[in-house]
Amino acid sequence: MKTPDLVFRGRRLSRDRALVLAAVESLPAARAAVAEGADLVSFAGADAESLVASAREAFPGLFVGVDTADASVAAACCEAGADLILARADLAGVAARYGAGYAAPALPSPAGLPDSGVVLDIGEFRTPLPDSPVLASVPGDGTPGGLALAALAASAGVAILRTKHVREVRHVAEMAASIAGTRPPAKAVRWE
Repeated sequence: MKTPDLVFRGRRLSRDRALVLAAVESLPAARAAVAEGADLVSFAGADAESLVASAREAFPGLFVGVDTADASVAAACCEAGADLILARADLAGVAARYGAGYAAPALPSPAGLPDSGVVLDIGEFRTPLPDSPVLASVPGDGTPGGLALAALAASAGVAILRTKHVREVRHVAEMAASIAGTRPPAKAVRWE
């Protein structure tokens, strides 16, 4: 279950469980996601650059991503402080230029991207998983079945779980890690 730490823009993202990525559309949504325990937030759309800049200012230690297919948007967001590019096209050159992490459906081959900053975005969770760090969504996100799939994904070694239901998915990731023994339980209860 334990996969190597990730490094985005020279900052190490250590973990003892699957990380939780909140796909959000506004700064208030990012604030709510952070309050619920998101490890990363990502923005998409025309306002992504200003949202990245605002999130960077509001949460200096938070890992912030941009979800885009546009190289100019990716570059502008990296200038504004984005740590991770969730690429919908080949944006490996932009990630390499800024030292940003790179998540895409296909692993890039260009020089300049360290292995520790590259994540394979497999879309919806499925098994078996490849040997590289993986970012996945789960079908039925937030439903009991979706949470069960999130637990299975975390147990299978998914590095990052993309969700709109941060609190629930974070609890599931913590539970899976506690069962696997990679982190202590949040609360130990003795049954009598």
